[in-house]
Amino acid sequence: MESQKVSNKLKWGYAFGGIGKDMCYALVSNFLMYYCTENLGVSALFMGILFFFARLWDAINDPIMGTFVDNTRTRFGRYKFWMMIGTLANVVAVIFLFNPYFASRAPRVYIGVFYVVWGMTYTMVDVPYWAFNSNVSDDRKERESVSTLARLLTSLGALATQVLTPIVIVKLGYDAATDSVHNEKGYFIWAIIVSAAFVLTMLVASFTIKERSYISEKKEKIALKEAFKVLTKNDQLVIAVIVFILINIAQNLALGSALYYFKYVWGDEQLYSKFVIVLGASIGIGLLSFPLLSKVLYKRSGRLGHLLLALGSPIVGFLLMFISNNFIFASASENVRFYVCCGIGLVSLIGFGSVTILLTLIMSDCVDYGEYIFGKRTENIVFSMQTFLVKFAGAISFLIIGVSMHISGYEGSMFDSNAVSMAVVPNSLIAVLNVLMFILPPLFLLAGAILFATKYKLAKKGKMEEIREELQKRRAAAAEGGSDS
Repeated sequence: MESQKVSNKLKWGYAFGGIGKDMCYALVSNFLMYYCTENLGVSALFMGILFFFARLWDAINDPIMGTFVDNTRTRFGRYKFWMMIGTLANVVAVIFLFNPYFASRAPRVYIGVFYVVWGMTYTMVDVPYWAFNSNVSDDRKERESVSTLARLLTSLGALATQVLTPIVIVKLGYDAATDSVHNEKGYFIWAIIVSAAFVLTMLVASFTIKERSYISEKKEKIALKEAFKVLTKNDQLVIAVIVFILINIAQNLALGSALYYFKYVWGDEQLYSKFVIVLGASIGIGLLSFPLLSKVLYKRSGRLGHLLLALGSPIVGFLLMFISNNFIFASASENVRFYVCCGIGLVSLIGFGSVTILLTLIMSDCVDYGEYIFGKRTENIVFSMQTFLVKFAGAISFLIIGVSMHISGYEGSMFDSNAVSMAVVPNSLIAVLNVLMFILPPLFLLAGAILFATKYKLAKKGKMEEIREELQKRRAAAAEGGSDS
């Protein structure tokens, strides 16, 4: 089977669809806990426990969803069919999640139900969206090109939400009659706007992408029991999932605690938006430099050297930010400390840009490896693990954040104003937020790097080329056999 050259129309249309998707995801993953604790009075401990148990359900639900998608045969295809169904269902869940008028009566029950619904419906769209990357072409460079552009635009979507949310909700929640701000109202209106963007961008993607079919896909459908076998027997997929869970836990710990950190350690939660701009610029540099780095590093050490370099820079960066904030520049002004922190972050967090692309590419490698082992191509079952690991890592992260902040004495909305005097913040809360923001993330990143370097065999130079060459021979033989019959 010859590799297919991917058109620019398909690349840009597909990537554009991810903008709204990650805008909605960022709103829930980065702000729901803060919204519930600061505006609805729900405890951080409850939110952490809720996130954790909801993701345990995803351990069962995500592979089931992947099996549904892989077994889908419609005239609209299977990817775009589920992308649109999932989008429409997910935006409904997002809007209900941030509806304060319903949530105010029984916030724990209400948030609990719709958070689970949100997780299930997000799986419906995210699994086929990223699985399409392994369908678009067999050529490594083409996959990297498509994935790089998609990750760049989805990161821009997430960045837009992360930067704008703290600012926009104040404006949208302003009540001129009482000259006061109702943040819960601002969140609700903002959720509707972001949801509309999700639907619009995914419509563009669904009208743009074209799906390819494989000989192996025309056989019998995959049973649910077999789907779990695919996941558990694909040893390299298991390693990849664990590695990226560790990486995502590190990222979520830093971002999930950042809003609390800037409010209760530095006294101004609006600094979060400025910091995220720096983080977004850093990740953007990492995304744009990926093709060049991949060209150099892949020839020398395959995926291994690239991922280790991508993880090494933020490991050093987090530790440097902690040292500069608490020791070297501890007595400096807030502006000096903040800009030093941002400067370190701009340089050191570039690696996260490469990590986001490598996640998709490594999952695509696991799809090919699974076909090599089992003789069946199961993109959506494999990519259901990407969706699962992202959500499960978030659950572990927010469980850690929720329990840690509960132990520190945080009780939710401790101060009414956005600007908080550090003199009245408990030292225990400051200490916990420093650990969550700067100490735990590099430890999880280091664990992921060690596991990947020692256990992931597909990252070795030339290994995937051997597997893909063998797969092309098998497909060509199957196609020839089909034409003879």
